[in-house]
Amino acid sequence: MRTRSLVSAAVSAALGAALLAAPTLAYADGGPGQDPAASATTNPTADPTPADTPTSTPSDTPSDSPSDTPASGEPTGEPTTDPTGDPTGDPNSHAASTDGSGAPVFGSVGSDPSDSGFLTVAVSSDSAVTEVSADLTELHGAAPATVAVTGFTLVSGTPQDGVWRSPRMSQLPSYGGYDVTVSAQDSDGDHTTSAHATTVDVEPKPVFADRSISPDVLDVEHTHVTLSGRISLFDPITGDTSPLAGQALSVVAEYAYSAVTAADGSYAIDVAPKLNGENATSVPVSLSFWIANPDGTNTYVLVDSKTLPVVVSPSRIRLDHSSVQIKFGAKASSSGVVEYLYDGTWRPAKGVALDMGYYATTTSGAGGRFKLTDPYIPYDDATYTVETSLDSYLADPYLTASHAKFKVDVINKTSICFCSSWLDEYSDLHIQGSMTASNGKVPPNRKLYLQQSADGKTGWKSLGWFTTKSDGTFNLDGYVAVPKGYWRLYSAGSSDYQPGYSNSVHFNRTATRITSFNAGPEPVRKGHTVTTTGTLQRLSGTKWVAFGKQRVYILFQAKGKKSWTQLGSVKADSHGRFTARFTAKQDGTWVGVYLASGSYVDAESYHDYVDVR
Repeated sequence: MRTRSLVSAAVSAALGAALLAAPTLAYADGGPGQDPAASATTNPTADPTPADTPTSTPSDTPSDSPSDTPASGEPTGEPTTDPTGDPTGDPNSHAASTDGSGAPVFGSVGSDPSDSGFLTVAVSSDSAVTEVSADLTELHGAAPATVAVTGFTLVSGTPQDGVWRSPRMSQLPSYGGYDVTVSAQDSDGDHTTSAHATTVDVEPKPVFADRSISPDVLDVEHTHVTLSGRISLFDPITGDTSPLAGQALSVVAEYAYSAVTAADGSYAIDVAPKLNGENATSVPVSLSFWIANPDGTNTYVLVDSKTLPVVVSPSRIRLDHSSVQIKFGAKASSSGVVEYLYDGTWRPAKGVALDMGYYATTTSGAGGRFKLTDPYIPYDDATYTVETSLDSYLADPYLTASHAKFKVDVINKTSICFCSSWLDEYSDLHIQGSMTASNGKVPPNRKLYLQQSADGKTGWKSLGWFTTKSDGTFNLDGYVAVPKGYWRLYSAGSSDYQPGYSNSVHFNRTATRITSFNAGPEPVRKGHTVTTTGTLQRLSGTKWVAFGKQRVYILFQAKGKKSWTQLGSVKADSHGRFTARFTAKQDGTWVGVYLASGSYVDAESYHDYVDVR
């Protein structure tokens, strides 16, 4: 679609001023021949449109022909080049001289720079010009109309060498482009006609008032841009100005936004530009629209524009604690406040995105307060970092990045496996197993206490203590005065390790045990299969032999729970080996249990923790 640019008020005013101030054309103020009507003509754009009206045309939009406006300083009496490059008076001029002397010669012909409803003609002759007229023919349409325009008056210069202006061309049938033919006659009776002297566009012109773009600077406390003003439309044929209501407007402030003018032509637009890229230093803001022309073309109009500097404020994170202590199984959390420096004062920052690791995210609330909790349990001491989000979609572009660190001291869980034990005929209790911790290390305090209870629930008493090997294992015998009851092992713990208890064993029966127990794979995906395997054995003399055809129960303790759930059972084969499969649902500990009858002792396998993801 063809487009036509509107000549800006600033350019029009400048051309008009230059034309009227030309030395060979201008009268002194109040001088003879000045037309009072011409001096009283009101410029319809003078009030609402200042000289710096930002009405422009994109580089791909053709602008109005500059020849529509009289050229300043052009020598009078010389032919003037029209938009096609042909001299104004030749070859289409028809001059007749009644006395044999020179006929009128045309200079610049075009629209009045301040109002396209008027036509201006520069003409000179050897005697006073007495009459100027023009014929305007429509450039478009099936049957172009021609309108005669008369009543030109001298507005500057002298009758012999001056500029003439038509009355308002209210008789034009429509807006659009016109081909202009001008004629002039002087007092000697000489007459000149210049066909196709120029072409002019007579189009409605936007007029702006009270334009404003604020604030002057974008920063953390001024993140929105407000555009306001009022748009009217000046009609060059009638000379009337009316509000431009319902006009679709386009705002560009990093991203595009739209709005519509009100019934009185006013607009008030609020946008929050999302800054593109990091370290943005400014945001260009513009307001524009396209106006439809009668000939089917559209003209781009720039209403207002401004480049807003961007100021980035320093930020900081103040944590409530520089270190925390938690028991194994608990999650690491941190809280505090995020602030920014503004006008020399640290102020709370609300709505700032924060991270702690990859999975812990939050947004600061009232007073800049926040709390972050890592969803995964730490297995050992660690240092955590809280920082403002580095995600380009979440980070606040008006604040510098900041971070703060805190230490987490994990009080590790102590695990004791009473893996194998029996009572011999001499009432010697044999115990074999290991001690470890949730961090995979052996606690520095390797002292274990042997405790006994009649019912396995209450009345636990310490019978003595021993120290494990450096790798946490133990294998020893000890005399027990009462060879009937329940036994367990106990660790007192320390500042970095929780107290721990082993499984309990019950004697006065033939000892049994479950060896090589394993639940896997580990880790395992949720919904996949956990396979439990092991071997059930019984004590035969001093040797452990297969205890086949016995039922082994598989129990599960969900993470964070105290109770055990029986998932099923399986019979060991003739070699005592068993395999059972289950669906992985959640993190927890698996164990195989043999519930003895007759003279045998219950057996409990090693506890195997499986991480389900």
